[in-house]
Amino acid sequence: MLYVWLPENTVSCALWSCRKSRRRLLRLYWLLLICALLYGMSALTLAAAETSQVGIVLPTAGDGVKQADVGYARSTSKRLTRMLAGIGLAAETIEEAALIKESARGTGSRVRGQKRLLILPMNAEVSPQTADYLKEFVAGGGKLLVTYMLAEEVAQLLQLQRTDWLREEQPGKFASVHLNAPEVQGMPASVRQASWNITVAEPTAPQTKVIGYWHNAKGESTNLPALFLGESGAFFSHVFLPDDIQQKKLLLAALLGHLVPEFRRAIAKKALDDTSQIGHTQQHEALAKFVERSKNSDAIAALQTGHDLVEQARAAYAREAYNEAISTARAGRAALSKAYFLSHKNIAAEGRRGTGPRPTVQKGRRGTGPRPTVQSGLMEGRAVWNHSGLGAYPGDWERSAKELADAGVNMLIPNMAWAGVAHYPSRFLPPSETFTRYGDQVEQCVQAARQHGLEVHIWKITWNLEGAPKEFIEKMRAAGRTQVSATGEPLNWLCPAHPENVKLELNTLLEIVENYDVDGVQLDYIRYPGAHACYCEECRKRFVLATKTQIDEWPASVLPKGISVGESSRSPFFGKHSSAYTEWRVQQITRLVRLLHKRARELKPDIKISAAVFGGYPACVTSIGQDWVAWAKAGYLDFVCPMNYTEDTTDFTNLLENQLFRLPKGFTIYPGIGATATNSLLTADAVVGQIYLARFLGAAGWTIFDYSVDISDTVLPAIGMGIGAQPAQPAH
Repeated sequence: MLYVWLPENTVSCALWSCRKSRRRLLRLYWLLLICALLYGMSALTLAAAETSQVGIVLPTAGDGVKQADVGYARSTSKRLTRMLAGIGLAAETIEEAALIKESARGTGSRVRGQKRLLILPMNAEVSPQTADYLKEFVAGGGKLLVTYMLAEEVAQLLQLQRTDWLREEQPGKFASVHLNAPEVQGMPASVRQASWNITVAEPTAPQTKVIGYWHNAKGESTNLPALFLGESGAFFSHVFLPDDIQQKKLLLAALLGHLVPEFRRAIAKKALDDTSQIGHTQQHEALAKFVERSKNSDAIAALQTGHDLVEQARAAYAREAYNEAISTARAGRAALSKAYFLSHKNIAAEGRRGTGPRPTVQKGRRGTGPRPTVQSGLMEGRAVWNHSGLGAYPGDWERSAKELADAGVNMLIPNMAWAGVAHYPSRFLPPSETFTRYGDQVEQCVQAARQHGLEVHIWKITWNLEGAPKEFIEKMRAAGRTQVSATGEPLNWLCPAHPENVKLELNTLLEIVENYDVDGVQLDYIRYPGAHACYCEECRKRFVLATKTQIDEWPASVLPKGISVGESSRSPFFGKHSSAYTEWRVQQITRLVRLLHKRARELKPDIKISAAVFGGYPACVTSIGQDWVAWAKAGYLDFVCPMNYTEDTTDFTNLLENQLFRLPKGFTIYPGIGATATNSLLTADAVVGQIYLARFLGAAGWTIFDYSVDISDTVLPAIGMGIGAQPAQPAH
């Protein structure tokens, strides 16, 4: 509770009788109240930091530290925070500047005393004050985990010496890390990590050892150190990337549990807690009912094995044998997951929209599903997106197609073109490095897919110039064809209002339809980058011409709420013509969808047109000009894939229910499941759990992001055990 006290003698009858004085007093009251609230929030933030035993020190831009590196460090720290949470450890981010300030005040020891581990995610340089702080931290028994950047002062604390920085000469030089640390219990034998450059270092004392070496894509050792372990901490020669995330969690759990033995208790507890959440179920009892209902003998046997292992893990935890508890709990969860996967082989898909009771889903937990009531038969779209455009194995589409088909997948959606680059010989776009190195990816993909009965829907990214050659972008900008933000900043996106850009996108899509035996094309990034774009001069002219509107202030008079054109805070007000401009932006995006539908069908009447879209509707209409429900109602699309990327089952369910409610009855929807997306990193059973819920709610299928070696190793085997065991045809 926060109180603001005002002395009694400041409030007199004379003052209250004066309206002007009363307003001044009220302003004083609110000022004091705001100050008290801010102080309270700061105290709460400091208290939260003190309860965490892991701190992530973010660099501050300045001498030797670029602003871009600071931004990347923040991104890396977010990923690390999620990874740590996944093994039961809470982490707090600490700004280096704030750390220095606290140290100067003499309060830094409070934070230092609470932390057992400090992580430096990408700190190229550290200030003298930070160096002293870290030295005292290590002297007091604290441990360091440092990734990629190795400042000289930090290297000395880890008994290391930085010797070089290397960029890969060819793709696949740094493909995995092979580990050899028998003293570190639970350390995996290897992890995949597709790095493009590394920091090279060497130990300066025998206490610091190399426990991991980089291997290339062929599995050959490069003899370059990847992971060092010493008395004061560990150093990893690149940042932790999101590939092979589950194995990297095991690596972190083993490494940090070794460095700080008291962490093992929290890691063991998390491993045990995770055994109660399998797929869409949230308790052991719910999973048991689900598995027993399947009457699958193999599933029931795996269930019993899993339960026995979990009981053993609980017993080990009770006697404080935490390493044993961790390994046994993980083995138990693996057995329970297997039981869950196998059960789907015997349990028919959930009923179509509105059939049967809804599964119980709690916020942040996986719900318990009811007995299915209607069998969905053999009509189900089972798709995967492939962002690389190379499949899981570059140069070997045959292998990718075969393993997808073996798992029961029937649709492949590979990314073959952006707005300024193509993985095939295009007449309109520059060739990509992928095309130069591996050849025509559309042709190779289609040929392999046909051999294994897979449909191919080419994924085309529109408007976004990411990956395009610099000269191509400069050419577009010089011609006035790229977008401009509300603050006048140039953006590497083509402007959808420019007729030549519409023509370019349409021609690119049509050449794919005309030249290849594809089943369909899928539009992605069929939108603006955000409400902050586009406000180029050509947009102003075309908007005025189309709407006959007089614009006094551009772009202020057309800005939506929350977008500012200056240095000041975001405006809480709408521009005078914001509604009209929002509608006009929607029309610019819809135009390409409409034209593609018309022209593609003229070339191939049976071609399927789809779109990967934002899940939150109708918010996406205003924010990015994407009215995909209107496209469905107009008949421009054959199916839609909303990107419902979330780890929260309630959010996934709510998104899909809203989408089904808004779409025309019976319209085909294959909701996107973010197995390895930026906003969600799902275990295999969580992926299967979301497929289960999609089936129950009445979706005609599902689409998994992103097909890669990670998905191949974890998710595809899980799907093949049950969900995909019976072959199906796409529902569109």
